[in-house]
Amino acid sequence: MTQIPFKAVAVDLDGTFLTSEKTFDQALFAKVLRKLQDKKIPFICATGNQLLRSHEYFGEFADEIDYVSENGAILEADGKVFKRIAIDYDTAQKLLHFIQTEYPKAIIMVSAQNHCYVLKSMAQVDKDDIRIYYRDVQEIDQFTDIDPADAILKICLTADDELAQEIQDRFNKKYGDCIRGTSSGNMTIDLVHKGINKAAGIAEMLKHYGIEQKDLIAFGDGENDIDMLKACGYSYAMKNANEKTKAVAKYEAPSNDDNGVLQILAKYLDVE
Repeated sequence: MTQIPFKAVAVDLDGTFLTSEKTFDQALFAKVLRKLQDKKIPFICATGNQLLRSHEYFGEFADEIDYVSENGAILEADGKVFKRIAIDYDTAQKLLHFIQTEYPKAIIMVSAQNHCYVLKSMAQVDKDDIRIYYRDVQEIDQFTDIDPADAILKICLTADDELAQEIQDRFNKKYGDCIRGTSSGNMTIDLVHKGINKAAGIAEMLKHYGIEQKDLIAFGDGENDIDMLKACGYSYAMKNANEKTKAVAKYEAPSNDDNGVLQILAKYLDVE
């Protein structure tokens, strides 16, 4: 048997591990996961998705893998959250007020540890779309109604990259260098605590396991995967990935709709 060249696996979800129908080959994954577990190789889901939603995607396997969710704002290993980096509540409220005042047409959603918050005034079509990706959606009259005890992990906007950069730069200039914006695809921008990204979250997860970055194999398709792919020893961009992501990856995997991640892992692990 060929020696397995990695000691940990990290995969993005949408456009990478999941097909366009938000599914994956469960029978093949079960075989791959068992082989990884036999070799004590952790399987890490690295995603911008809400932690609760990530659990749902993996279903019966949810308790057997680890999570770097909300683009690295919350980390869970062995079924327990061991790190959470939230936006300070007062800072989040200033940011929300800033966006609503300066960019009144922006569609805003707030992702916290326990709930997702949207305004009752939001168009129903947008509420329905958000409920596809988030669970425990709470409709509130105004963002100041958010429970201060519910840690705010990110503020999401429907906007283009240029607008996100403008919001980030203007807000940081006024209130201090405290937030960063990152594109998660499909005109969606995540505003998070500065220093939060998938690469940083995965680095913390690897530290938790005592594994070096060079011993990680990672898969991604979007711009918010680039730092993660740059940092690991074995980087794969999906065939369907954007060109910026492909440019930084060492290798290319078959498309997400062909279960490309599982195809590659199965070859490394001699799984049929």
